[in-house]
Amino acid sequence: MLNAGPKLADFLVSPPASPTARQMLRISHFVERYPDDGKPSTEPTVAYLGYTHKYLYVAFVCRDKTPKLIRAHMLARDSLGDDDTVEIFLDTFHDQRRAFIFKTNALGIQADALYSEQNGADYSFDTVWDTWGKRTPFGYVVLMRIPFASLYFAKADPGAMRTWGIILQRNISHDNESVFWPRNTHNVAGRLTQDIEADGFMNIAHGQNWQFEPYVLGRNLRQLNTVNPVDPYFQHKHLQAYAGLDAKFILHNSLVLDTTLNPDFSQVGIDNPATPNQRFPPYFPEVRPFFIENSSYFMTPISLYYTNNIVLPQFGARLTGKLGPWALGILAVDDRNPGQAVPPGNPEFGTRAHVSVGRVNRDVGALSNVGLIYADREYLGSFNRAGGLDYRARLKNRWTLTGQVITSETKNISNSTSGEQPCEVLTLTCSGQVYSQQLNYSDLHTNWWIGYNDTSAGYVTDTGFFRRPDVREPNGYYAYTFRPKHGWVLSDGPSIYSERIWDHTGLPLDFYINPAYSATFKYRTSVSANIDLGQDRLRPVDYTILTHNVEYHSHTSGVNFYSSPLPYIAVGGGVYTGRVINYSPPSTSGPDPVNVTSPNLNLEVKPIGSIDMNNSYVYTHFTNPSNNAVVYDNHELISRWNYQMTKSISFNLIGQYISTLPNSQYTSAANSKDLFADALFTYLPHPGTAIYFGYIGNFANINRALCTRDANGLCNTSDPILPPTYSSLMNDSKTIYLKMTYLLRF
Repeated sequence: MLNAGPKLADFLVSPPASPTARQMLRISHFVERYPDDGKPSTEPTVAYLGYTHKYLYVAFVCRDKTPKLIRAHMLARDSLGDDDTVEIFLDTFHDQRRAFIFKTNALGIQADALYSEQNGADYSFDTVWDTWGKRTPFGYVVLMRIPFASLYFAKADPGAMRTWGIILQRNISHDNESVFWPRNTHNVAGRLTQDIEADGFMNIAHGQNWQFEPYVLGRNLRQLNTVNPVDPYFQHKHLQAYAGLDAKFILHNSLVLDTTLNPDFSQVGIDNPATPNQRFPPYFPEVRPFFIENSSYFMTPISLYYTNNIVLPQFGARLTGKLGPWALGILAVDDRNPGQAVPPGNPEFGTRAHVSVGRVNRDVGALSNVGLIYADREYLGSFNRAGGLDYRARLKNRWTLTGQVITSETKNISNSTSGEQPCEVLTLTCSGQVYSQQLNYSDLHTNWWIGYNDTSAGYVTDTGFFRRPDVREPNGYYAYTFRPKHGWVLSDGPSIYSERIWDHTGLPLDFYINPAYSATFKYRTSVSANIDLGQDRLRPVDYTILTHNVEYHSHTSGVNFYSSPLPYIAVGGGVYTGRVINYSPPSTSGPDPVNVTSPNLNLEVKPIGSIDMNNSYVYTHFTNPSNNAVVYDNHELISRWNYQMTKSISFNLIGQYISTLPNSQYTSAANSKDLFADALFTYLPHPGTAIYFGYIGNFANINRALCTRDANGLCNTSDPILPPTYSSLMNDSKTIYLKMTYLLRF
């Protein structure tokens, strides 16, 4: 244990300047994982570890033969991109299943995450710690100071030593190189399974047990209210103020109780839009911090935790953590959206749904586990309840077997979030089951898996992500990676994915096979090519306009590339073309084949170290195969600009334009144009304490009459819609807000 903490200046010379720094544990001999698994690092790296009663200190001294190629930008927190970085994994329970990640670039810009072997890194996690970084003539030096109060770990008697697992990593961007200490090889499945035991951490401070994060928000709001489509109107709120509170309680220093009251997510920004022409609901990643922090405790092979189904919560609580070999996750939250999606006077106005999810997981042996999960959504007299058993078994170093079985019970009276109704009569209660099994294998060159999923006709989940019932689906993936010892190519190889789907009568439905080939080169450049071949059988139950089963064939091929040879520019993109199925046909006909061509381009420019401009454009062009007439075009343009003035002060601009331009002769897709703008000034000295000042605006091609009107000028109640128009865009929503939060820790 150190008597005092070191300073960044101590490590700018070799050996370290101060007696304190020279007392720290010195670590060198980092080993490559990529591109040359097992070889010594091409650039020398030395790390120093030490701790006091309150803090863990980690210093990295990173040398480089060409220091000018080191990528170091003033970026937003948790958005380090392709900068050179160093990081430490702290497996504080030493169960080789979960760990904290603390990561920084050469300028000390932070990123922190919770890591799990099943789900990877979750960067929604934020905690308080300190970093200092400086470029040097020989490379760069960084120092991390991590408070033990920001970690969770088991209690120990005074004077007793703890055993944690530790991994150190350096990413050398310009060489596409990742090096580790200790060695972390592809020949062993998992990262934490290869950590090193670190004994010590005696008499360290436990985490602070209470943390409160209150916020206040004031805003001016103008938005179009369409709850009653025959009476749409603009609602205005001037100098509206409200407040909320997030609280965190640490129990036994290993369980975390998070609560939220009236959460606000105005500063979150936007998601990427969904790909057009989708038969099944698209998956949208969660972006709201309350739902994604510690979400790995709820993740299972079959999804019962898809929180985008919870639209407008007011109250919520979540308990997560570990007690010995047991991992626990419990979530309870309400959703006001059902009661706000109907006009006043409707019996359901003001009502809310209630969602709860619980999961317990037990470590078995060294690297395996078994768990139970239960999820429930209740709304008025309807409900959806699902639960079951899951497991993960490590078989030697390279084999992993996972599986799960879930059963559900559903009573749909109204307002089910699912698009599939499991009962012919909605007031009846019905049930269904789903099974999943998968076997994985990986080594230095080979990665493959085979799986089987079986979903009954009556299965549904309103708390998880779900696409279709009544299917039996074997699937598999195989990839081989060549790793040349010399030359410009760092790795390359083929891969193939395939699946076959039947319903439970034995009728073949769909078949897909997707071969691909990819290559990665020096100077952060990669290229891939792929072919997608498919066969779909659609039935009258899928599209009521069909009178019999119809088989469709699709085929597309494409190429993609990415290159960032210089620190200040990155360009990527690709194109695919072929024939697919039009899942939005005219209402008088069933789906039919359409030709598709879709180029896309992404350009990221960092003209100076503190400005990051990321721009993407996707164009999708559908045409009729018989006469080459346009079926519809889809345009998606997104631009994100961030000016990071200091580590804690930033200004962010987001612009998004999406349009669908249909030919009504061939598609039922609606004409739509939507322009979104977001401007945000942020002062964030550390997570939990911040000031946000922002503007959010949306423009759409909505008919300015706001309804379908008869000749007398009155709204036609038999056609209560807000019809789109080809005219100019109308501002249908805008908000100006000021939000302040402050973190209190006791």
